[in-house]
Amino acid sequence: MPAISAPGEDGLYPGPGVGYDFHERTVSRHLVHRATVSEVFITGWQATGPYDFLLGAQWPRSHGFYRLPGDERHDPLLLAETIRQAGLLIGHVGFGTPQGHHFTVDELSYSLDLAGLAIGTGPASLMLRVACQDVRMRHGRLVSLRLQVEAERDGRPVGRGSGHLTVLAPRAYEHLRGLGGALPVPLVPGTPTVPELVGRANPSDVVLTPARQPGSWLLRTDARHPVLFDRPLDHVPAMLVLEAARQAAQRLRHPEPVVPVEAAAGLARYIELDRPCLVRAWTEPGPDARRVPVRVALEQDGRTAADCRLLTEPLSPAPALRGPAPAQDATAQGGPGRREAGHGGRGADGLGESGGVTRGRGLPVAS
Repeated sequence: MPAISAPGEDGLYPGPGVGYDFHERTVSRHLVHRATVSEVFITGWQATGPYDFLLGAQWPRSHGFYRLPGDERHDPLLLAETIRQAGLLIGHVGFGTPQGHHFTVDELSYSLDLAGLAIGTGPASLMLRVACQDVRMRHGRLVSLRLQVEAERDGRPVGRGSGHLTVLAPRAYEHLRGLGGALPVPLVPGTPTVPELVGRANPSDVVLTPARQPGSWLLRTDARHPVLFDRPLDHVPAMLVLEAARQAAQRLRHPEPVVPVEAAAGLARYIELDRPCLVRAWTEPGPDARRVPVRVALEQDGRTAADCRLLTEPLSPAPALRGPAPAQDATAQGGPGRREAGHGGRGADGLGESGGVTRGRGLPVAS
């Protein structure tokens, strides 16, 4: 049974209660597994049933990492991170999962309306209606759950999403990972792809390193990144997987700036920090010329660790993305293996050139 099983005598389920301001303050950072308070986006919660919850969330007008070119709209990946945090919070407050247990993100997806991402004169305050499904309990402890999320902003639907999480007790996690409690020594981050090619301004935010195959990159993992590695981890986090997919999709569609209005990630294995991970991307047939699907696969040790599907849409109004001319750009279309010649056989970001990874260990990607 969940920790919240029945309403009280007043007919209300446990939670902050009637008249509660869902956007007054953030929830405890420990409930969403963040070290930095400013990275907490969930601001309140109320159980509306044993498997249903109402959550408040707030996005800042400007975020140091989750941002789009032009700063006119909020980054869709903010919704993905908010859904991830919602699952963690509900696992703790709704189902009584103790602190110290590990949550594994097996699936994470969202879809949204680009118009609902417009940045206003203040922060974006959202309400999330969350329904928990496929809830599995063992000996009174949460084992796994699926959450379906409907997000509203100012009373209007802005997007929806879902996630599937698995919970592991500390000893079970240590046995599964076999690390003996020690953190692996990460690879030294390789040379980043030119930031403008992937919709970034800061090289430290680029998570792709040029690889030899066209349409392929090495995952650039910097364990010092203040957002993606907000706390020490022994694996590549789920949001880094989505960020890699987003940057690969933008790379394929350069110089036109695009937004992933839909994304779905299936995370099959842990991606280890101390071994190379190949990122492959290609476009697929879409509903029209504007909305282009992109498929991204992350592979490690010859096996697919994560599979992502994105639907990209032009960012309008579109800020200019600087970078090499399209004729100098090598991309992939129609699947992995098609090659488009670039200048001198190399893409302008170094496609066809080694990423220079120099060295420092799978199952689902944890949160």
